Amino acid sequence: MDATAKQFLIDLVNHPAPTGFEAPAVKVWCDYLRPHADEVFTDSYGNGFAVLNPKGDPTVLLTGHADEIGLMVTYIDDEGFLWVGSLGGYDAKILPAMRVRVFGRGGELPGVIGALPPHMQRPDGGGNQLERYKFGVNVYIDIGAKDKKEAEKYVRVGDPVILDYGFLSLKNDIAVSRGLDNKIGIWAAAEGLRRCSQDRKGLNAKIVALATVQEEIGGHGAKMGAFRIDPDVALAVDVTQSVDHPGAEKKRWGEHRMGQGPVVAHGSACHPEVVARLGKVARRLRINLQHEAAPMWTGTDGDSIFRSRAGIPTAVVSLAQRYMHSPVEMVNLKDLEQIASLLAAFCRDVKKAERFKVQV
Repeated sequence: MDATAKQFLIDLVNHPAPTGFEAPAVKVWCDYLRPHADEVFTDSYGNGFAVLNPKGDPTVLLTGHADEIGLMVTYIDDEGFLWVGSLGGYDAKILPAMRVRVFGRGGELPGVIGALPPHMQRPDGGGNQLERYKFGVNVYIDIGAKDKKEAEKYVRVGDPVILDYGFLSLKNDIAVSRGLDNKIGIWAAAEGLRRCSQDRKGLNAKIVALATVQEEIGGHGAKMGAFRIDPDVALAVDVTQSVDHPGAEKKRWGEHRMGQGPVVAHGSACHPEVVARLGKVARRLRINLQHEAAPMWTGTDGDSIFRSRAGIPTAVVSLAQRYMHSPVEMVNLKDLEQIASLLAAFCRDVKKAERFKVQV
């Protein structure tokens, strides 16, 4: 991954985008694409759109979701502690002692999630410990306020929160951060369009890159975006479970590994002709594809897109990720680079006015 593209990914991750509050990251995404697209715009809820070759046919939609899971302030108690609920899919038991950033009325505010010391978890000197942390019971943020009145100068109920964990590079092209689910998806959609913009010769398709909002709570932005664009074919990019670490059950989650290439889903939202074309393009590029079963749903924006209008032929391309829905989500950047190459090559491969249809 070249330095410019990597810095773009770092900028996306380091700009907050908790579900429903994605504007900072979407702005970074739009600014990056303006020199490469014919049109860049947003809609009423903050979905980001970039259009290349607007008179082309068919229309290919490349999409990922901009939002990341986070927390939301639900109550401020008399002592000035901020009680929170999950904004998306955080597991409460991983949160104690984490540093956070609260986005309050006066701007960004640091804080920590309270953690009861082990000594205080053992009543009467016994060996019993708290079973787990639970929202509404013992998950709260300490911003150092002396009381409720002071806390309310800076924060109100409804303010979003993210864990304060940024981008970190490890060995062997490994990256770690909160929010890689799914900043990698909007990165890939943007990079797919950018690479096609470098040489438009022979490009038949109109390409629309889309950074959606509110995927983590139901794929709402993808519903809006797919209806607006009405594409002829769509490729949704997200993350999937990597099982190459202790405790991961292959029989349940399948065998997807970091460093072994993009993962293509089969079933439910995944149009067989689009999936087959992805396979053909990948073979030509000598990109190894991993395969994932999605018999009922994919758990991605693809579920919203393929049901839009009269049915949009859709495929889901995923990046194998360790430690999903945590502040240390881990991916292989070579896999991500291959996804961008696959998206760009697919866009170049479609024929003029081509349509994807199941043959009956």
